[in-house]
Amino acid sequence: MRTIPTGWMPPAAAKRIIVHWTAGAWKASAVDREHYHIMIEDDGNLVLGDRSIADNDSTADGRYAAHTRNCNTGSISVAVCAMAGAVERPFSAGKYPITAVQWATLAEVCAQLAKRYGIPVQRDRILSHAEVQPTLGIAQAGKWDIAVLPFDRSISGAIPVGDRLREMIRARLAAPSTPAPTPGRPDDPGAPDLSQRTGCRSVFRNLRESFGRKPG
Repeated sequence: MRTIPTGWMPPAAAKRIIVHWTAGAWKASAVDREHYHIMIEDDGNLVLGDRSIADNDSTADGRYAAHTRNCNTGSISVAVCAMAGAVERPFSAGKYPITAVQWATLAEVCAQLAKRYGIPVQRDRILSHAEVQPTLGIAQAGKWDIAVLPFDRSISGAIPVGDRLREMIRARLAAPSTPAPTPGRPDDPGAPDLSQRTGCRSVFRNLRESFGRKPG
């Protein structure tokens, strides 16, 4: 699981997450970093954008990540680095299709952001760029990211793909967190068995008391 560094998630008035593809190669470019808060490369590596999530609390000063037309205020942008040269009809993913690793990491990242900022997992709060126009009614000039998954053609369309992502996010938020290993536990075989050590100390203490006890 890829974990977002704490410093990447400052206090902010974020109210939604919008996911994208960069329409570029599998590695984040300088242009990508200007427009997205967090990018996911082909191997799942996370890249921090130039603008903080908090910069999008207000767009009045012009210093924010511009990723979605008329929908940047309070919006976190997460993008998978992929789909350069992609064609919607007839469909072609180009040389840099979204990978299954990127898709799984996208769900992980969105789950962490949703938890951090208290964003509910619903269609109008966590959505793809392709869903902005049909869901929020904000025109987006034919954007279709992410309305298709190159590695799974059994599902297509902005809303169905978005629903699949939200289902994955809910599953990750519902999963119990794994506790950190503690000394002496079975899941930490390299740690000393403190229970046995404590038992030995008890035996030695009793022996000392027995030998040191004065006869009645």
